Amino acid sequence: MLLKDVLKNIKVYETNGEIDGVEITSLTLDNRKCVPGSAFFAIRGLVNDGHKYIGGAAENGAAAVFVEEFTCDPVLQIKVADTRSAMSLAAAAFYGDPARKMHFIGVTGTNGKTSITFMLRAALESLGVKVGMIGTSGIYAGEKKVEIPISTSTTPDPIELQYILSVLADMGTETVVMEVTAQALHLRKVEDIYFDAGIFTNLTQDHLEFFKTMEIYAQAKKKLFEASRCAVAVINTDDALGAEIARDTDCRKVTYSVAGEADITAKNAAVHGMGCTFELHMGSYTALAKLCVSGIFNVYNALGAFGALTAIGYEPQTALKALECYHGTPGRFETPDMKGKPYSVVIDYAHTPDGLENILRAVAAHKKGRLICVFGCGGNRDRKKRPIMGGIAARYSDFCVLTSDNPRYENPDMIIEEIASGIPTGYKAFVKIENRYQAIKYAMQNAGKDDIIVIAGKGDEDYQEIAGVKHHFSDREAVAQLLDEV
Repeated sequence: MLLKDVLKNIKVYETNGEIDGVEITSLTLDNRKCVPGSAFFAIRGLVNDGHKYIGGAAENGAAAVFVEEFTCDPVLQIKVADTRSAMSLAAAAFYGDPARKMHFIGVTGTNGKTSITFMLRAALESLGVKVGMIGTSGIYAGEKKVEIPISTSTTPDPIELQYILSVLADMGTETVVMEVTAQALHLRKVEDIYFDAGIFTNLTQDHLEFFKTMEIYAQAKKKLFEASRCAVAVINTDDALGAEIARDTDCRKVTYSVAGEADITAKNAAVHGMGCTFELHMGSYTALAKLCVSGIFNVYNALGAFGALTAIGYEPQTALKALECYHGTPGRFETPDMKGKPYSVVIDYAHTPDGLENILRAVAAHKKGRLICVFGCGGNRDRKKRPIMGGIAARYSDFCVLTSDNPRYENPDMIIEEIASGIPTGYKAFVKIENRYQAIKYAMQNAGKDDIIVIAGKGDEDYQEIAGVKHHFSDREAVAQLLDEV
């Protein structure tokens, strides 16, 4: 593709050479991946400044470099206000503007993003829509997982994202539902995407290793609900930030609530076994909703998904019937076959204080025996939440097994000690077992009749990251294997 075509959506301040006739064969933000014909984006990151690596990009054959300030390196440089924004817009142009060929529903918030995207995928598929999905669990076209090698980010980087969208568009995808993280919004990863509907779930403590303060974290979330990015804002106004977004957004808005008044409300919610019911109210429309998933948090998730479906044009009765086709999300309140064991296991992705409290409270509400919680906290992430989660586990569990999650580059034993520091002094019903497999084994060996073991933190992830290296590990597989051992 000609460079001038890559630049079609970008405001260029200045160049240090001629752009006519320059051919671009690839885009990258890694100078080591430059080849003859590459366009390199000099990104100012949290640790490194890409402007320092322009020389390496030039040596590897870069045809053009996007910069925020010129350097003395002998390569064609294109000066823009923000190289992150330019990268998103350039990637969109390079891959044929795929976002303009599909509709989009974005979901942001600390918790609930993955569950809502799965809800929407199931609902839209039941309505005959060809759906794509992008998020924590991977990339899907309908129910088929699309094997595209990407980074581990929930929202891929802009170059990866635009390539993914081009693949989905080529597969005939009509609507994409995607998780939109605060980091993605802050780092301008979705700059070229206009969302037909954006859903806000909630804001609780997470990612402070990146944002430093809750206020900065909140401001990043709010970016999705700018009129230039989103047509309809679907907002949980039981959340304080949600109420603020509802007050400040210039988008058309649809509010939802379980505890108060809103455009869409749930009344008389009842959780029973592995399902729940509630009265759904939207204007003059009232109906009894019956979900095949449990927990009050799933009532919230269903209201958000319902709000998005009605916002994009579906009648309330059609939207509700479609949502009742949802039967759960991998790694979310997942209950493996226990092959006749007298106890049960719940596997859940909960990795924030609010998420852990939600899953433990939901299980505690219908337990007959003990609630045993197995969990850890990720390394190189918000340390402040570790003692908070320890306290929550002690509050709702009869016994806790503190273990590793993804320690990354941190000492897993130190992470466990920080979790334990939040457990009240008088609470003695816990053990520390660093090895996650052994921790799960211990819980299963010591579970009795009617006990429920909640294994939290990783859900459908199939790896552990230890000392910076990813090792294959699945909670689901560990439980299945241990059923034959204990």
